[in-house]
Amino acid sequence: MRGNGKVGRNDPCPCGSGKKYKRCCLEQQSASYSFWAQQRGASDQLTRDMLRFAESKFGEQISVAWEDFNMTDLPVPFDAYPDEQQIFIPYFLFHWDPQRPRSRKGANRRGGLVTRWYELEKAGKLSEMERLFLEQATTQPFSFFEVLRSEVGERIRLRDILVGGETEVVERSASRMLQIGDIIYSQIWNLQRLSILGCMAPIRIPPSWKGEVISLRKKLRKQVARQNREMTPDDLVRHQDAIRLTYLTIRDGLYAPPWLANTDGDALVFHTLNPNRIARKSV
Repeated sequence: MRGNGKVGRNDPCPCGSGKKYKRCCLEQQSASYSFWAQQRGASDQLTRDMLRFAESKFGEQISVAWEDFNMTDLPVPFDAYPDEQQIFIPYFLFHWDPQRPRSRKGANRRGGLVTRWYELEKAGKLSEMERLFLEQATTQPFSFFEVLRSEVGERIRLRDILVGGETEVVERSASRMLQIGDIIYSQIWNLQRLSILGCMAPIRIPPSWKGEVISLRKKLRKQVARQNREMTPDDLVRHQDAIRLTYLTIRDGLYAPPWLANTDGDALVFHTLNPNRIARKSV
């Protein structure tokens, strides 16, 4: 082990195999990175192609999709949250459906409007990997995940706060900014040999907001308990609107300016004082 805590290439592998690190786990990590890079490149290419398709077919409806995402007819302008495209664009491409029935049966329809049109136009032309991406993007639930461990530039271990269970995802960028205890609103894709973050909201939710997620979990469990069973990922798909609403509440709370109040909870009212009047009164 080096003085900085990192394992050298010729050091014994920390897994205890007796082999050198470069001949053991380092090779596995390199293989995982190569496969991850291949998957990420293919995923990014698919997203770019779908964006071009969406712009030509649904470009005029992007503002409607933004309203639906924010669950209000008067959302904060998109420019106010420039990084929000990181989570909004996947919603627009894979989940937005202005004609989605609100019945239980209709709510389970696979994919949003853009995805369904894209698949019809590309019928027979999509690769096996592209079909896997679309299947994961349209069926995996969004949830709130707590960071249990983060290997900078390598991977993150996450725990699903709503349904439980832990997943280790290969992630280069997010692992550089996330810390243990942070919470993210995200979707995990389970690919052939690894799991990745299919998409993730741009904000790092501090642990102080975990109570909001716990309250949501209680509400969902209460509804599921009426059926005498435990909550599953399928329930998260059915309650995706309630989960996103909680994310929006946290997001707006984090961006909101500080609230100044007195000890009774009344808002402080600021006044402009005239220095000349103050001077005359003093005399």
